[in-house]
Amino acid sequence: MKKKTFILTLILSSLLLPGAVAEPQAAPVKEKTKTTIQSDYGDFDYKTKKGIFEGNVVVTDAQLNLKSEKMIVYLAEKDNSVNKVEAMGSVEILHEGKTAYADNAVYSKETGIILLTPKPGGERPKIKDEKGNIVRGNEIVINRNDNTMKAVGRVELEYTPDGKSGDFFGPTKSGATSTNATTGVSHDSAIQPQAPGR
Repeated sequence: MKKKTFILTLILSSLLLPGAVAEPQAAPVKEKTKTTIQSDYGDFDYKTKKGIFEGNVVVTDAQLNLKSEKMIVYLAEKDNSVNKVEAMGSVEILHEGKTAYADNAVYSKETGIILLTPKPGGERPKIKDEKGNIVRGNEIVINRNDNTMKAVGRVELEYTPDGKSGDFFGPTKSGATSTNATTGVSHDSAIQPQAPGR
């Protein structure tokens, strides 16, 4: 039996955003943004406002891309906007050059927070940037509203210098450059990177 691929394209302006019913407007309308969800199986219940997608889930969106084994989408009762998303099983989230890996991820629109957690006995979640730097923690909290990240529990940072400014702790001696050094830094409390100048 052939695997059927369930493809659901959600038009945010008509299904997920406030004002789900289209009304005539005098002002020109911006181009609609769409989110595409692909999975082997999909079930959407308009009464409970819940969509379940299972098997090779791939989400493509203007904000981020997500892959997982299963995803549950919860819509708000009032306006059909997405208010919560749960992704489970080999979760991978790509956003602005950074990739997050976890067993589970929960996003709340109300708080703007994505919580990355492991399954019992699973690997700790991590975030890897385009330079190969990696942060791991027992939990990772990403706040999309203020663009911050916290790693909670046993925190580990793998930092790879760019070769121009020396290692993690400062410039190398005699003007030599470091090319492949990796520094592992562990700490038991949360870290929260700050923007320069803070």
